[in-house]
Amino acid sequence: MNNKPDFFIVGAAKSGTTALQQTLASHAAIYMSPIKEPNYFYNEVAIEELRKGLQEKLKKENAAQWINDGMQGELWNAFIRQESLYKKLFSKAAHSQICGEASVSYLYSLKAAENIYQYNPQAKIIIILRNPAERAWSHFNMEKRMGLVSANFKSEFDKHHLISNPIWGKDPIFLSGGFYYEQVKRYLDVFPKEQVFICLYDDYKSNAQQIINKLLSFIGITSNLNSIPIENKKANEARKSIVDYLLPSGGIKTKLRKLVMLLGIHKQLKKILSKESNDKLPTEYRKLLNEFYLADIEKLEKLLSINLTNWKQS
Repeated sequence: MNNKPDFFIVGAAKSGTTALQQTLASHAAIYMSPIKEPNYFYNEVAIEELRKGLQEKLKKENAAQWINDGMQGELWNAFIRQESLYKKLFSKAAHSQICGEASVSYLYSLKAAENIYQYNPQAKIIIILRNPAERAWSHFNMEKRMGLVSANFKSEFDKHHLISNPIWGKDPIFLSGGFYYEQVKRYLDVFPKEQVFICLYDDYKSNAQQIINKLLSFIGITSNLNSIPIENKKANEARKSIVDYLLPSGGIKTKLRKLVMLLGIHKQLKKILSKESNDKLPTEYRKLLNEFYLADIEKLEKLLSINLTNWKQS
C-alpha cells in the first residue's frame, strides 16, 4: 500500500489549484488526498500561532477524529501534524494508483520544499503561477470576505506592502503571496529540474486539456488522456464562503448543501457571493501592483528562461 504521495500541487494560491486537483482526482489511476489541503509539510508555524478564527474552525472540524472515523463526507483543509494521520489520508488508495495532494501553503512556506524532499525525494512537484497582480486582487477579495482586511484596497496595500514574511494562516498574504521568484527557487534548489512542472494559469485556462495531458504524462500516466472532465472552479472562493465558512463540517455539511440545492436558492446565493470574486482588477491598482512586482517578475523570467511580458503590462 502506498502511504506517501507521488506528487504535490504546491500552489500558487488563487491560481486554479482547486480545479486542477479536482480534474486529476477524476482520473481512475489517481488518488487524491480526501482533505484537499492537509498542510502537513507547512510546519514552521504552530497551530497556536494561527489566527483565532482558523484555530476555532480547525478545532470544530477535528481532522484527527475525522480521519480516524473513516474519512466520510468531505473536509476542505487541516493542519495535520502527525505522520500517522497523514499516511492514513492515502490508506484507501489502490496499489495501482498514483497518490497526490494539493496544499497551496507549500509554495509560500520557507520549509515545505525541503520537508517534502526529505519525505519523498522522488516526488513530482506541480506549480501553477498566475499574473501576480491578478492573483493579489483575487486573494485580497477572499481575505476581505473572511474579514482579514478592509474594503479599501489602497489603504490595505499601504499597510501591508512593507511587511516582510507575513505568516500563512495568521496574517493577510494577498501581497506577499505573489513574490514567486524565491518561492519557485526553493523547489528548484532542492528537486531535480525534471521533477518540477511549472505552468502558467493563463495557459491552463486557454488550453486546459493540453496542460492536463502533459501533467498526466509528467506524473507517469499515459492512458485515458482525454477522458477526464476538465474542472473550472472560477468562483471557488464564493462557493467556499457558503459551504466551508458558514456550514458545519462532515456529513452535516453535505446534507445542508443538498437542502440548499433542493430549496432552489443555491443560484441566488452563488450570485450574491460571486459578485465580488468576478470583479476585474481596476486599472489603477493593476499599475500599482505591476510596479510592485516588476523586479520579482524579471528575476523569475531569468530563473525559468521564459517571457512574462504580459505580466508587466498595465
